Amino acid sequence: MNLEVSIFLDLARFLAAYMVFLSHAAWSVHTGGLLWQIKGLGREAVDIFFVLSGFVICHVTRSRETTARSYAVNRLARIASVALPALAVTWVVDAIGMAARPEIYTGFCCDSVPAWWAFGRNLVFTGDLWSQHVSPGSNVPFWSLGYEAWYYLTFGLLLFLPRRVGIPAAVVALVVAGPGIAILFPLWLTGVAIYGRKVSAPVGWGLVAVGLVGAVLAMVFSEREGQIYDPFSLEAGRLLDYGHDYAMGISFAVFLVGFSAVSGRFAALLGRIARPVRWLAGGTFALYLFHLPLLHFLAAVLPFPAASWQNWVIVYAGVPLAGLALAEVTERRKGVWRGWIDRLFGRGA
Repeated sequence: MNLEVSIFLDLARFLAAYMVFLSHAAWSVHTGGLLWQIKGLGREAVDIFFVLSGFVICHVTRSRETTARSYAVNRLARIASVALPALAVTWVVDAIGMAARPEIYTGFCCDSVPAWWAFGRNLVFTGDLWSQHVSPGSNVPFWSLGYEAWYYLTFGLLLFLPRRVGIPAAVVALVVAGPGIAILFPLWLTGVAIYGRKVSAPVGWGLVAVGLVGAVLAMVFSEREGQIYDPFSLEAGRLLDYGHDYAMGISFAVFLVGFSAVSGRFAALLGRIARPVRWLAGGTFALYLFHLPLLHFLAAVLPFPAASWQNWVIVYAGVPLAGLALAEVTERRKGVWRGWIDRLFGRGA
């Protein structure tokens, strides 16, 4: 992976996370519906995340994480450094928010199952097994970790175990996860499949154009039957949902292959923005996992109407800044978590 592609991936990662934030900030309870036009595009951003994840995991397993141990330690550190603090923060801010305005939590979250059960299941990434969606309080975006964790596990089994053992073990893992998670695993694997693919510059420009057109069409025609984490079904509406996910993800994959071939043409531009992009990307995971509990907390405690300019400033400026600040003590400290997990696995004992 060259430098330009690496910077672009960081930029895409941050923009996808920011789109998820914007899609939730557009809810009427948070801003009175400001920017309601993009309310449904968070799902397309998650489709991009899945392809990005497969691509990056393929890269690290070919460069740094070349053993089962290093892969497991680094994947656990990556997730735990943000997921565990996010669960703790969600528990606290939900408790305060529900005490202030319980009506904005009722029906949305927090009243279908006991909190200890919801948070406990998500602590071990089983909140969406067999489409039994259980959100940890208001932190609805946490569902995607229940997909990613199983993709990490399944890919690791395929990569590090002998084929005669790894393939059956991977099948068992996907059966345990259930069809709702398994059906999008090939989309995640699309990122793996395109890693290292090389095409000529003329073909690359063509793929960039095709990918952009495909992504725009996927967003324009993104009518959904339900959410990704809704119950799996073979009914036409749900299959159309999954078709949209694949259309968006594959469009991004096509674009990425094309961009990799022509990335040198953008070297000067990407070089100028590299430093801020790297910094923003270092807070992407934190922004993604903290933003919705913070949005709901602000809706519960702020004295301003949702559609007021004061509230818009706090929401659209304050929440991203809070997410990036929390990254300083979570995501950007994953090296510390890596050391803890490494010792837990026995190194230095």
